[in-house]
Amino acid sequence: MKILVVDDIKYNGILVVTELQRMNHEVVFVLSGMDALRELATKGSNFDLVITDLMMPGMDGMALLKNTTNLPQYKDQALMTLPPFILLTASTDVNRLVEAKLAGFSDILLKPLDKIRLKHGMDHIVSQQVTFERTLAQTLDSVKEMISQIKVRGHLDAAKTTAGYLQVMFQDLYTYVEQEDPDDTFEA
Repeated sequence: MKILVVDDIKYNGILVVTELQRMNHEVVFVLSGMDALRELATKGSNFDLVITDLMMPGMDGMALLKNTTNLPQYKDQALMTLPPFILLTASTDVNRLVEAKLAGFSDILLKPLDKIRLKHGMDHIVSQQVTFERTLAQTLDSVKEMISQIKVRGHLDAAKTTAGYLQVMFQDLYTYVEQEDPDDTFEA
């Protein structure tokens, strides 16, 4: 995995980087939210995961996540999917941690770094991505096979019914895209 690590305290960042490299991941380390945003905005950066500190001068971890979602390549999910974000923090302020989870962090880890918890959190995120992608691919394959069988067998009534169901599902997806990103000029 290609991972971006963000921490304004170099020593803390190096601990995380060292552990990730020990797990054979490619790691980029930066010392600020602004530097992280520049890395994420770079064409071809393609990070699989971002691990960021919460409390940093300038742009904190929460602002980094928010600003990343507004980058053009992530705003249009067809171009690039936003990588999961893990928050690694010394903060024990429950309200702030709940706010972070609601903002979209996939996981929250408390400092000092717990290597086992880090690996578990990363494994969970990877398994969620793989499961989702596998399920989506299997579903699309099943729909293609069903359409193929309808055509081969000449079932016009089944074709009409299936087309109706698919049209309703696609309309639901289009409505979702329009609600989530009203400025997007998404066309089928």
